[in-house]
Amino acid sequence: MKKVFTLIALFLFIDSFAQGEYIVEINRTNGNFNKITSAIPGITYVYANVRAYNETNGTFIFQGGMISPDYLYSIDVTNGSVISNPPFTFVDGKEFEFDNSTGTLYGLFFDTGLSQYFLETITPTTGVHVNVSTSPIPNMGICQGCSTFDEINNKYLLKGNNNILSIDATTGIISSNTALGLLSGEVLVGASLSYDNSTGILYGLLWDSNITNKYFLVSINPSTGTVTKIGSGTTLLEQGGSAIIDKVNQQYIYLYSSVSAGGWEIATIDIATGNVIYNALIAPFNANDNFYSLEYDNIQGKLYAIHWETNSTGISEQNHLNNFINIYPNPFSTQTTLQIDPVGNLSNGAGNPLHNATLTVYNCFGQAVKSLVISHSPFVIERGNLPSGLYFIRLMQDNKTIATEKLVITDK
Repeated sequence: MKKVFTLIALFLFIDSFAQGEYIVEINRTNGNFNKITSAIPGITYVYANVRAYNETNGTFIFQGGMISPDYLYSIDVTNGSVISNPPFTFVDGKEFEFDNSTGTLYGLFFDTGLSQYFLETITPTTGVHVNVSTSPIPNMGICQGCSTFDEINNKYLLKGNNNILSIDATTGIISSNTALGLLSGEVLVGASLSYDNSTGILYGLLWDSNITNKYFLVSINPSTGTVTKIGSGTTLLEQGGSAIIDKVNQQYIYLYSSVSAGGWEIATIDIATGNVIYNALIAPFNANDNFYSLEYDNIQGKLYAIHWETNSTGISEQNHLNNFINIYPNPFSTQTTLQIDPVGNLSNGAGNPLHNATLTVYNCFGQAVKSLVISHSPFVIERGNLPSGLYFIRLMQDNKTIATEKLVITDK
């Protein structure tokens, strides 16, 4: 069952190469939201949960771009202006955390040559990043949104497959690497970690398949791996998303995709009791839209997130190109079938629009991992040696993009 959560986290990345990205303020009591920014220029995708928040300056920081290069955006939440967006070419960066006690931005970066992760400090205005130390961090199957920051002890906390790492943010040395004390059927949701810097407690969400698929707010001891359930649990939370702590009101806030509700919901859980205080559907929005990268400003008492709007005219690199492509099955484990232009929209009625079309498969970091020439439809795409995860395809013909879509590969 653990593979389910890998897919859930991956689904929260990006859904297409064309979209409008906004910073929004969300009312957690009723799900209403207001756009703080207009469609942010220069973005056709965002890495979900690769974000941080500077409470002192009211700055929302995240990584986004247009496949290549990436940019490091800093957005002023008071007026929606772009403070800075330097090129951020290290495309394997992820897991941003901001230490509000020192004003330092941290990130986790993957060195493809060494196949190792390193903790680095980042200068938001320039995009310059520097290793905290030369000590690598083991590749533990790290997912997006699987980190949080302990400002009390100056520790960068990171969840792996079934363990918690505590990394000294000054030296980069791993102070502990502890297995989580989970029972059979229990899974700690990847993108649910959030550290309460007012009480010194790490929280997360645990999915227990033994009790009618219930979710529990849990406290986690990073040193021992002990996981303690709080309250009697809830069945409201259906898929993974993004978490943050309101340390003023001692509430855990979780943004998630809800199949039953047909959209995105935001749950507020009382930390003391584990009871759900609010569970609101975010509305109004298009059913295909996404919300992710939750941040809470404890000074202003405001909740922010990134909103991907599919029907936005703010970015028009492509327009409704996904209408021309169908992939089945998706997710898949060994191979999938690509059906292009099932209604002849690209063929001008000729029935076969393809002539030396090029299909490029990108991984979630924007790197091209496979390129194929397609001359007919349907077309079978073989997985080959690609690892499980989220991928994106771009179909080009006559130097024009004619279709984009996502692929999800699973080992299930």
